[in-house]
Order: sequence, then structure tokens, then C-alpha cells
Amino acid sequence: MNRSKKSDLSALERDKIFNYAKSLFLKEGFYKITMDNLAAGLKVSKKTIYKYFGSKKILVESIVESIKKDLSGRLDSICKSSENAILKLFNLNKLLTTMLIELDDRWINDLRIHLPSLWKEIDEFRTKRLNGTFSSIINEGQKGKLIKNIPAEMIVMIFLSTLRGVINNEFLPNSKFSYKDAIETSLRILFTGILTAKGQKVFYKSLKKV
Repeated sequence: MNRSKKSDLSALERDKIFNYAKSLFLKEGFYKITMDNLAAGLKVSKKTIYKYFGSKKILVESIVESIKKDLSGRLDSICKSSENAILKLFNLNKLLTTMLIELDDRWINDLRIHLPSLWKEIDEFRTKRLNGTFSSIINEGQKGKLIKNIPAEMIVMIFLSTLRGVINNEFLPNSKFSYKDAIETSLRILFTGILTAKGQKVFYKSLKKV
């Protein structure tokens, strides 16, 4: 087998391990899952996993880096789009909702407790990139007189807290609402509170495009 084919097979093997571990860790956390568990689930030897990831910590770090890279690309795409600030804000919240649904509390808690330095890195990334993007879009909307002159950091805090609350508590399992209904209703209430009269007209018009 030539070097190119070996390289391709190695890349496929690495991706298979990475994607399986990512899917499992995000749903169940990583602390209680051993390399033996991963090997059994993948039907490969631990030696094969260690060939690409020298430790579980390195694997977790790789997953976090991929999430950050993917999120950065999506944030840039939303910011650079030609849509109005309200649609950008709507799309940003849609992205965050999808992420929050995918990230189980066990994954978050494992990072906080067992890899605090990595969690600090994630928190700094969130503050710089996520909150920064949010604030930029809000400022854009305020300049266009679509969003009320409320401190951007306050709006960011309220939006993020609401999304976390709707998705990550006991409300939905004990209610008649679906994820989609709960998120749409929450965003409608939030947008109504921060938008000017002009902004509300644009909001309801924009909803038809979403």
C-alpha cells in the first residue's frame, strides 16, 4: 500500500474515533467513560486509539478545539451576512439553541470539575467571541433604530439565561411544549421586549423568511 493510501486510511480511522468519542462525551460527559469503553464501542484496540490520541485529556481537548473552530466559523458567517440585525440575532439564537441541546450538563460539569483550565479557556472564548458577536449585532440594531437603547451586555445575559433555562431544566419534560415551540415563544417574548416599534415591524416581516 502506498503512502497516500495509508495516510487516507489513517485519517478515516482517526475521524471515526474522534466522531464517536465526541458524540458520546457530549451526551454523557467524559469523566466516567474510559478508554476501554471507547475501544469496546468502536470495536478497536486501545492501542489504536492511543495511536492518534495519547490520552483521554488530549481527546477532550481536540473535541473542544473542534467545537470552538466550528462555532467561530458560524459566528463569522452570521455577522458577515447581508441580513438585518434582527435576522442576525434570530439566527444567532438558533445556533446557540442547537448547541445547548447537543451539550449535556454532564459534559459541562466534567469540564468545570475535572479540567478547570480547559473550562477557563472555553469561558474566555465565550466572552470574547460569543458575547462579542452578540453585542456587535445588538449595536448594529440600535444604530438602525431597530433595538431599544438598552445596554448590550444586559440583553446578552437575558438571552443566554433564557435559552439555558428553557432547554436545561425540568420545564419541557413536564409541559406540552416541544423544544421548537418553547424556543420560538421565548424568543418572541424577548424580541418584543427589546425592539422598537420599527424593529417589531421588521421582526414580524423577517419571521416569514426564517
